[in-house]
Amino acid sequence: MDDIRGKTVLVTGGSRGLGEAFCREFARMGCRVILNYAHGREAAETLAAEIGATPYRCDISDEKAVQAMFEVTGPVDILVNNARIDPYKRAPEATDGEWWDQVMGVNLKGAYLCGKFALEDMKKKKWGRMLHISSIWAYQMPNERMLSYAAAKSAMHALSRGFAALGAPFGITSNVLAPGLIMTKLVAERLTPEAFAREVSTIPLGRGESPEEIAQAGINMIRSAFITGEILNINGGAFMRP
Repeated sequence: MDDIRGKTVLVTGGSRGLGEAFCREFARMGCRVILNYAHGREAAETLAAEIGATPYRCDISDEKAVQAMFEVTGPVDILVNNARIDPYKRAPEATDGEWWDQVMGVNLKGAYLCGKFALEDMKKKKWGRMLHISSIWAYQMPNERMLSYAAAKSAMHALSRGFAALGAPFGITSNVLAPGLIMTKLVAERLTPEAFAREVSTIPLGRGESPEEIAQAGINMIRSAFITGEILNINGGAFMRP
């Protein structure tokens, strides 16, 4: 397993939830952490100060903004494409087409843009790691609310395989981490006790997963130099593939 101490890591959507767990774990391991966020400046700056990270505000759906971010922060060794638009946060006035564009803009286009700029610098050093955060929704039959979200997460799998092929000659890996029910503060606020019990009843291991254990699993993939183009489903058995 590669020693990633001293490596520069960019975590998109890093101010809370799973992104926060990744930032904390990378900092604990001695990495230089760049914490990207689009909203919630106070939370981002508080976390960054606590763990010694560099906060950077950037809407990753904006190509020029992403390019500027990489110019300011410098080359990264490890990219975690974690940023997303929450499927429950659709504005009432947004049309179906507008919402589709917003979700795809962050959840898929943003991941592509960050990967594109990161890859160019990684190729120069002949070392790099990309981890793209997908979801169990990439496999499940989505309802109307989750349709665009599920489509973006499914497409992320193909995106990762493309980066894996492009990066392989340069020692660069690209993989996907697909979690199930993550026990974040948002889940606790959103689900009633009854709804939570229903969710847990579909998980063979009988519980949700903490952001910390998901982050640790993802970092184990990153530290391997021989895993690329793969998908790690981490969901307590809620979705099993042969």
